[in-house]
Amino acid sequence: MRISSRKASGGQVYSLMGGLGMTLTMAVLVALMVLLGGSLAYGGDWLGRRLGKQRLSLLGLRPRYTATLITTLTGALTVALTILVMTLANEAFRVWITRGDQILVELRRNEQLLRQRASELKSLQIDWQQKVEELNKLRPQYEQFRTQVAQLEQQLRQGQRQLDRMGEQLDKERERVQRLSIERDRLNQQVQGLHAQRANLEKEIAHLEQVQEILRRQNDDFARDSARLASENAQMEKQNQQLQEQNAQLSEQSRQLREQNDQLESQNRWLLDRAAELRRRVDDMESQLGDLLRLVNIRVMPIAVHAGEELTRVAFRAGLSEVRVRQSLKEMMEQAAQQAQARGGAAGRDGRIVFIPEKVVRLASGEEIKVDETASLETIVQNIRAAGDSVVALVVAVTNTARGEPVPVEVRLFRNSVVFRTGQEIARTVLDCRPGKDPFQQMVAFLQGSVREAAIEAGMIPRTELYGAPPTVGELDAALLLTLAEKARRCPGDRALLIARARQEIRAGDTLQLEFEVQPLVKTGQGT
Repeated sequence: MRISSRKASGGQVYSLMGGLGMTLTMAVLVALMVLLGGSLAYGGDWLGRRLGKQRLSLLGLRPRYTATLITTLTGALTVALTILVMTLANEAFRVWITRGDQILVELRRNEQLLRQRASELKSLQIDWQQKVEELNKLRPQYEQFRTQVAQLEQQLRQGQRQLDRMGEQLDKERERVQRLSIERDRLNQQVQGLHAQRANLEKEIAHLEQVQEILRRQNDDFARDSARLASENAQMEKQNQQLQEQNAQLSEQSRQLREQNDQLESQNRWLLDRAAELRRRVDDMESQLGDLLRLVNIRVMPIAVHAGEELTRVAFRAGLSEVRVRQSLKEMMEQAAQQAQARGGAAGRDGRIVFIPEKVVRLASGEEIKVDETASLETIVQNIRAAGDSVVALVVAVTNTARGEPVPVEVRLFRNSVVFRTGQEIARTVLDCRPGKDPFQQMVAFLQGSVREAAIEAGMIPRTELYGAPPTVGELDAALLLTLAEKARRCPGDRALLIARARQEIRAGDTLQLEFEVQPLVKTGQGT
């Protein structure tokens, strides 16, 4: 019971000291000063009585005043010595004497900073709760993505099995091509034999025609000499009949040879048509084989360039000569080849990395013609020169291309007209500059949202340089980010107006160059 009462009294003393804002050391110092003050009062009184009894005189003063002066000086000196001793002996007292007011100011400042940090902590807790809620909202989408990934893995396995089946079919087609090649060689040998046989028959027919001509001449000679040889007519009549029979036989043989020749020519034409058809089938099979190999590469190798991705763009000003336009187109294709090679494209059999594929064009008459790369470039040159205004040409991938393959491209032409004048306003937004808000992030969102949409609506040609990424009209380079950070740091007031303007004249095919203006947002009813 005694221990508990002592503890209770100690707690009351400690709570009293804490309520007064006083530590144990300060309490001891106060107690010492009280003791010293009482001692000084007693000593001063004793010294005053002593000096008053002795009736001393100092500096011509009366004894009573002398005693008062000495007592006063003694008390002041004693207090000064006490303060000096306590300052040298106790660090807390020394700090209180030298920096007491400054400590109070710093204490108030720290309390204000603590309240500010508490409010920031509360806002961070609210943001953290919002992030947790967003994470909970995104969890079903994450599960959906996992399901889609599983489905895609299943589709990939099915595609792998389909690829294996296509490989087996490709091997069968190769064997078939080899058999057709052997059959083509055999047919070519038969055609060569028929050609030789035809030549022999033609020689034999020519010989028979010569014999028939000789016999015809002899018959004519016999007819002219019939009168003169009337006496021999009876003897030669039998010989003449025999010759006529031989002539008839030769005519019949000549007719048969002509029929055989016609049959051989018909068979030769059929063999030639058959050989041409087989050659076309072989070419088609080789083309299908190339397509299958390309499909296999796309299935196995990663895609280097996706369909619709832009490789490069070049602006052509009005009035360029034909030679300069052709040179610029050549340089444009070289730049596109460098971009394609940097993304994983490679040269084909002809040593080219990018090419314009051959295409079939249907004319108004219904006739279909094939247009190769030379004809396409010639058409592009004529269109650029006939435009009469600045033109921008975009080199865009036509299909998905696997790594290590040449990239098929097409050239798209657009008028490169002026979209924004120098200093023209493009878009504006209101910034929230209050504590806890991030003006820099608001500026970046403003650039990626309102500014990009306004530029595209005004007529700028967006760039699609990466598959799946949104089209862009400019780049967030280091200089632009530093400018935005400086504008965000100097954001005036709680709210400010941010205006994006064109730094220079901008055409449809150019990159968007911006400058920014930040103005304080004046509230309604207040002066500037």
